[in-house]
Amino acid sequence: MKRFLEHWRLVLAGLLLLAAISCTSDTPATSAPGSPAQQPTAAATTVSGATPQATATAAPVATTGSGAKPQATATAAPAATTGSGAKPQATATAAPAAFKGSFIYSGPAVTKFSEAPMLAAQVRAGTLPPVEQRLPKPSDVMVVPVVEKIGQYGGTWRRAFTGPNDGQNADRLMMDALVYYDLDGTTLMPNLAKSWEESPDGMVYTFHLRKGVKWSDGAPFTVDDFMFSSEYILNDAELNPGRNGRMGYTALAPKFVKVDDYTIQFVFDKSQRGFMDEVASYRIGGLSLHGRTGWPPYAPAHYLKQFHKDFNDRAAVDNMAKAAGFQTWPLFFKEKMDAQRNLNLPVLAPWKMTSPATSQLLEYVRNPYYWAVDPAGNQLPYIDKISMQLIGETEVLNLKAIAGEIDFQHRHILMTKVPVYRENAARGNYSLRFWPQEGIQAGIGFNQTYGMGNPSEAADPEVQKWIQNKDFRIAISLAMDRKTVNEVLFLGTGKEKQATFSAGHPFYPGADYESKYTKRDLAEANRMLNAIGLDKKDSSGFRLRTDGKGPLSIEVVYISQYFLDFKTLAEIVKENWEAVGIKVNLKAEDVNLFGQRRLNNLHQVVVDTCCDRHPLNFALGRSAFPAISAWYNAQQGGLPSVEPYNAELRRIKVLNDSANDTKYENRAANYIENQKIVIDQQYYVGLVGDTPAFNGVIVMKNNFKNVPLKAPNVSLLQNEGIGRTVQFFFEGGKNDAGQ
Repeated sequence: MKRFLEHWRLVLAGLLLLAAISCTSDTPATSAPGSPAQQPTAAATTVSGATPQATATAAPVATTGSGAKPQATATAAPAATTGSGAKPQATATAAPAAFKGSFIYSGPAVTKFSEAPMLAAQVRAGTLPPVEQRLPKPSDVMVVPVVEKIGQYGGTWRRAFTGPNDGQNADRLMMDALVYYDLDGTTLMPNLAKSWEESPDGMVYTFHLRKGVKWSDGAPFTVDDFMFSSEYILNDAELNPGRNGRMGYTALAPKFVKVDDYTIQFVFDKSQRGFMDEVASYRIGGLSLHGRTGWPPYAPAHYLKQFHKDFNDRAAVDNMAKAAGFQTWPLFFKEKMDAQRNLNLPVLAPWKMTSPATSQLLEYVRNPYYWAVDPAGNQLPYIDKISMQLIGETEVLNLKAIAGEIDFQHRHILMTKVPVYRENAARGNYSLRFWPQEGIQAGIGFNQTYGMGNPSEAADPEVQKWIQNKDFRIAISLAMDRKTVNEVLFLGTGKEKQATFSAGHPFYPGADYESKYTKRDLAEANRMLNAIGLDKKDSSGFRLRTDGKGPLSIEVVYISQYFLDFKTLAEIVKENWEAVGIKVNLKAEDVNLFGQRRLNNLHQVVVDTCCDRHPLNFALGRSAFPAISAWYNAQQGGLPSVEPYNAELRRIKVLNDSANDTKYENRAANYIENQKIVIDQQYYVGLVGDTPAFNGVIVMKNNFKNVPLKAPNVSLLQNEGIGRTVQFFFEGGKNDAGQ
């Protein structure tokens, strides 16, 4: 119990924090002349001395999409001088209109543009074309509303990352998908595509690209970059054996059809009305993430052809690969597509990498050809550079943030450190902000496919028998001390619950399911374990296996050095299980090994998070049925694959199929039934949820501006990017270290 010595001090701090996170106000604050009107604070807040800004409110209906007009473009602005090489505004000015909680722009059009001083200098030197020649045609320039006010150019955004496996640390800032979700997390909005249509039968999706978008090296971005990816990457048998054209993390493999240089169609052989949700999330995403995975929806054909076997002599590219230190051509080509490792790869993201993820510093500089402006016509992004320092230990990373050496970050910022952050906020010149998350931030996944599908390691049939036993799983749920989990890991701010959406959400299954099997009852847990045949114990009180081979011991795996203190969670699980006689062997794995072993169906039980945007299903798989997920998503390459083998799992498959052909906002009945099955069966035991602990605790310097008060804390939607990082800026044009 040593880990609980600070328990009650943290509980007290948590009660104060809970009050801060949950506070609401129905009365708008008074605004200074020319500043955005304050909005009610909803469920998130700024603490430690910083003044809250306007909160994100429900976004209006998207102005683009199926049958709708393309997004309006931006208005000319006050204080900025226009034209190539001209200086932007000297100081941050009030936004042309108060932020309404939506990044869909609806103001008048912009016809004049400005640029960052560092780019203006290059224009004057003749090394860069004028800004008008770098942007799309004026009517196709994307305009990004600003949260507080028109920003200032300049500065280096200081962050930290934990190593090459921490790729999402940068991916989330880059926003290079075809479409995105607005700040409400449900309204689709334009991005690289200015508009789109869906056919009445849900089989054809037509996207209209912005005319004149350019890669970071100035080459044109067209539909040919999609066609290149489809034919020479996604469907290349050497690069992606057995995937048959699947896009990103999905099982979707549409036919790519070029209509013209700026119009592309994705054509399916059956209705796929859930396609847009996948396009707008990281499951399909853009080059920043999926160049690295090898599954990009588009890629810079003009650059990558020089390394591709189909455009060069095969012996020459094989020799090129070996000279670069790669054993095979596919490994070499995938390295060339990796936006975090290849300095020369052209990108469409707002910043381009200048120092790779294999270095001590992962660094980026603004993309001079980025295709968006603010409502004043200033080319975005505002911030010049991003510098991420390699810090392998999460504890050290948090100490760096506590010392005020990080400008804005939520990734790896630990909830358990909030009291320390608050104590040091004034000294470190920062404040805290919280973006709460749906679903479960602490739970237990029982692998229902453990030992199935011919995994590479022999399984223990006794362990398999019990983790596939419904009453065993219910008994474990009843044995869990959720109150301790909440207080120790979440400072008492979470809700002790099963894996459900939050109360008030359209997909909420009801309080009865949220609380089912959550009240701790050791007597009932012991009774159930005895009743199923685990009634004999050894001299230490551990329950004996039914095959006569000693005490039953189950391996519980957790991720080390991750966003939550999973080690402490695993220790609580061990203590709670052993209180009812189930021996536990804890095993720590780094995030990369954890992911690989999960894919290969080697885990028995894991502690992790679950279900922030979707219920536990086969499209996501995760810890409860990885081999069924592999089967469902048509994965190949030797991964264990199993079909649903009982009535409940087969019903989840039916629901999954139906959800794939249903727009996200219309999935309430489907997702409620799915949640009920998972909870009734306890495939996943929820412990605590509805907290900001997983990627939602934000440390932010006091001069770091234009950050939404509240945004969806959902990995699929790529926070922080959903808050539009391109409009973040430093008051004064530099960080507080003068950089």
